[in-house]
Amino acid sequence: MTPIILQELFNELKKENLSFCVTNLNYNKVIINRESQAKDSGGGGIISTIVYPYGELLGEIGDFEERNAFEGEVPKAIPKEMVERIAMHLLKYIKLKTMYLQVTSKCNYVCPMCPFHGEGYEGKYFKDNPSLKPQNMPLEDAKMYVDKMAEYGIELVALSPQGEFFTYPYWEEISRYIKSKGLRISTTTNGSLVTKEVIEKLKDMGFDEMVFSIDSINKETYVKVRSPKEKDYQTAINAPILAAEAGIYTHVHFVQQQPNIGEKEELFTFYKKGGVNSVSCCVQRYTDNNQNRAKLPILRHEYIHGLCNAYDSGIMIDGNFITCCGMGTRYSAIKPKLDKCSLKNHSLSEVIKYNYDLLINRDEDMMNMCHHCDLYNSYSNIDCQKFIDKKYYAIRHNDNEQHFKIPSKISSLPDDVLLYMYQNNLVTKMKQDKIL
Repeated sequence: MTPIILQELFNELKKENLSFCVTNLNYNKVIINRESQAKDSGGGGIISTIVYPYGELLGEIGDFEERNAFEGEVPKAIPKEMVERIAMHLLKYIKLKTMYLQVTSKCNYVCPMCPFHGEGYEGKYFKDNPSLKPQNMPLEDAKMYVDKMAEYGIELVALSPQGEFFTYPYWEEISRYIKSKGLRISTTTNGSLVTKEVIEKLKDMGFDEMVFSIDSINKETYVKVRSPKEKDYQTAINAPILAAEAGIYTHVHFVQQQPNIGEKEELFTFYKKGGVNSVSCCVQRYTDNNQNRAKLPILRHEYIHGLCNAYDSGIMIDGNFITCCGMGTRYSAIKPKLDKCSLKNHSLSEVIKYNYDLLINRDEDMMNMCHHCDLYNSYSNIDCQKFIDKKYYAIRHNDNEQHFKIPSKISSLPDDVLLYMYQNNLVTKMKQDKIL
């Protein structure tokens, strides 16, 4: 049966007298052109299986076939234009569950790679974006935004992109307020202020998730990529282990840069032994002339509108809503449009619809950013490797790598059995059914 949410789209296509043939076997397959591929599908590219952002809206996919004025055999993949139509159609019905809230744009670090606070940038980002200058969001504003998130149905609030959450003078108050609304809470931190005492407070309030940005566990390298202070180093590298021991879901993220090349495996091993829930890595990127570019070589994807996995919605410190982190780094290019529908004066539902309509309608300013953004990374199976690595389930996709700790109840199973379970979503199902 054709997914109900897609039936409206297919009816529109039929009214347009377009020729198409979409089935349960090809709806998520597309021919992607890639210069780096030695093989092709006979049509100048390779057939890639893709996953639509917000694809859960499709529900369970059974057997179906929708066609109009199409003759011949069922194609193995559908055209790029059809993939984009499906993706844009799904965006019309999104219901966000997670949202970032930037309660502070201040930071106690001056990391060279950081496009906001890093040395060498000479304050250019905040000079170009004065409404985001290093500042703390008034607690009343933060609570108002949380209220609107709760009213909309957001489940997890993540604090605070483009700044260090634990420099926020009201971090305890806003954390407890978020929990009082029945929402889950997460933050990304450099870890330098996350002492044992802070961990105890987080555990007491039921803090749910912590993402630690740790780019080296070697002091000599840490000085180059993070902070020269001994206390910062010692506190930061130990904080993820303390958080994991406290029962907080703990993730460590490593960004590969010139000074730390070759240190990823050592860092991964260190934190896996420390019991963290997950670790990941990516390649350093930087912002230049309103574009995100890779500092180190990356594998580029052909741009397909609507398939970017960088969609990462959030509320900036000035009350504007962004649909991805790339908009945050190139904020001045899109701010005039965002000012027209700020969360200060509108409901979250209104703001989300306004912003996603910019994507759906291919707004010129939005497209200028998306087409030139090195953060773009499509949901596809190209170059995707999945494997078991020392009690962790690992996914390696182009320049990104993620390792997830395997639940203790099943960790003693053979690696091939575990890999089968993960690849067929059995572990996810067991978690949903509260078996794990």
